[in-house]
Amino acid sequence: MFINHQFPIYLGAPFDKNPAKSKGKLVNGWKRRKLKMGKMQQNNIEKIVNDILSYGDLLLVANKGIGKTNALMVLTRHFRALPKTRVIIFEDFPKWSLEFDRIPYLVVKDSWVQEAEHVIDVGNYFLRHERDYTVLMGSQIKAVLKKCKDILFVSEIQDIERQAFFIYSIIQWFYRKNYLRKFKNYNSLERIVFFIEESQNVFDSSTISKKIFNRLRKIYSVARNLEIHFILASQRLQDLNTKIRGRTRLLLGNPSLDDYELKIRRILRHSRFKKEILNFKVGEFLYTPLDIKVKFPLFQQVGKPYEINLDSLMPKPQRKPKPNIVVRILQKFGWIVEEEPEIGEQPEFEPIADSEHPDSESEIEIDESEEYLDEW
Repeated sequence: MFINHQFPIYLGAPFDKNPAKSKGKLVNGWKRRKLKMGKMQQNNIEKIVNDILSYGDLLLVANKGIGKTNALMVLTRHFRALPKTRVIIFEDFPKWSLEFDRIPYLVVKDSWVQEAEHVIDVGNYFLRHERDYTVLMGSQIKAVLKKCKDILFVSEIQDIERQAFFIYSIIQWFYRKNYLRKFKNYNSLERIVFFIEESQNVFDSSTISKKIFNRLRKIYSVARNLEIHFILASQRLQDLNTKIRGRTRLLLGNPSLDDYELKIRRILRHSRFKKEILNFKVGEFLYTPLDIKVKFPLFQQVGKPYEINLDSLMPKPQRKPKPNIVVRILQKFGWIVEEEPEIGEQPEFEPIADSEHPDSESEIEIDESEEYLDEW
């Protein structure tokens, strides 16, 4: 820099004799900052996981394309790494079964959940129809639940209510199991974490308020006392029943303007990010209880999901032992007549759940030992 015309003195920075070394320092500094930010975001995700386990449930709300599924996959990986924790995932679209880590998945056929109409004549009524549902493939589904630690259910059920009833049947199975263990004062319980994509199909006001789903609402109210947690995801906060969303922690991404004006702006009135949330980028979410902004990393798949072979889980029929030669000779001459088993109409599938006949305490097997919990 030139000072004046009388004294031509110039001030400037010293010339860098080794520019490659300076460039290396800049690169290393950038890497250190990136690593520090990554550790901070990792700590924030761990805070969210611990807070969910302490409080109960989580509801993730964001627009389409903001990274809800990616965030759920990152959270799922953290939960799967916890000891004595089982993760059960429900999805309507085959995305997890293609992009998630190695996990067994079961394709739920549309015919597995059937709707029946019962005509009941009660009192002064002329005719009354009452709808209920039955989930088939009971022995196969129970075998899957007993053998696999973590399970992904890929649903092909076309009806919303039948899909909700199937999810309820799985939740109810784990609820009764943990309830009986708690009732018998066992030392430890299975920690069950349910991940439900498009949760408005299950916990929508029009669905959850129906009579047959009253038990699901009751289970949801007391589930956290039995180490059962729900991680829900939806595009709109208003789509879920207030009795459900009012009991959850909120993880909010870039919301729709309608949702923001009606609900989210009032929820975030004391937050530092009440206006910034409208400009959140893909993968950025606000965890409202701690008022922290979390950047979820891009999920990198480790292994590939594999489909469960139901035939391999079922016990194979034992072959009848071949009679000795003396018995065969006597049978040949008709001196021994082998009694044929009575042929009756046997049900093709054992139902796992029925809306009129829920599982009783005697129908759920409880292992009194803790070995199957410790092996996880």
